[in-house]
Amino acid sequence: MELAIGTVQFGLAYGVVGSGQRVDDAMAAAILDAAWQQGVRTLDTAAAYGDIEQRLAGLCGSHAFKVVSKVRPLGAVVGSEARIAAVRDSVAASIDRLGSRLHALMFHSAADLLADDGPALWDAALTALAGRDVLAGVSCYGPEELLTLCERLDIRLAQLPANALDQRLHDTLADAAQAARLAGVALHVRSAFLQGLLLSPGRGAERVPAAAAALRRWQDRCHSAALDGATAALGVVKALPNTQACVVGIETLAQWQEVNAAWARATPLRWPELACSDPQAYDPRLWSKT
Repeated sequence: MELAIGTVQFGLAYGVVGSGQRVDDAMAAAILDAAWQQGVRTLDTAAAYGDIEQRLAGLCGSHAFKVVSKVRPLGAVVGSEARIAAVRDSVAASIDRLGSRLHALMFHSAADLLADDGPALWDAALTALAGRDVLAGVSCYGPEELLTLCERLDIRLAQLPANALDQRLHDTLADAAQAARLAGVALHVRSAFLQGLLLSPGRGAERVPAAAAALRRWQDRCHSAALDGATAALGVVKALPNTQACVVGIETLAQWQEVNAAWARATPLRWPELACSDPQAYDPRLWSKT
């Protein structure tokens, strides 16, 4: 598994316990330069992350990062023809902005592919990517969505959340039958730090009260193992089998150095007792926006 840099913070103020500000260009470029020097080769971005997709190539400079981007969610776009056109436009924009750096393109919203016209949207994306060495995939909120889509479409790459509180992907990959259904899919993991909750559990409990009890258990487990939050969180992700990349969002150069050092220290940790059954604790879609 490799460490990859997520760029959402370069385009938007993001994360419930983050700085609350978008990373400026000078800092973003410094982070990417340091990450390249320390072996990172993959970046994750999206058309919906503010304007970072069109700025990213410039921030990369001479570094030949492979970029995974995402088709803009269709949201309120109505009508199959309009939805297909929106997919084509989004794919074309990503190609234009990222050029040869574009390594893979995922549908940002699994719901778009799960809709009745999902196969037509998928075909439209593949047609727009024809002749290019670009993987097609999907970003999901859980393995159940991915398993359903793999029955319908030739998914080559998928991104899913996985962390100490949300261990659904661990459970899926531990099931031989389900793991076999995902055997041909390159898996990228996000939310290792759960938007910072696992790094600042006290503040996280204030911002997401539904996660308070789970975060106390997490803090106690880290203390008993004599591990800092970053090292433990990355260790939980490293325990996932057959997973290609762990995508982490970074806001400062110092934070990158801390995360990179934690990645080097981390060893696989299987802590199933910390898995949370309440989606309110681990699904950001259910968190209060205030």
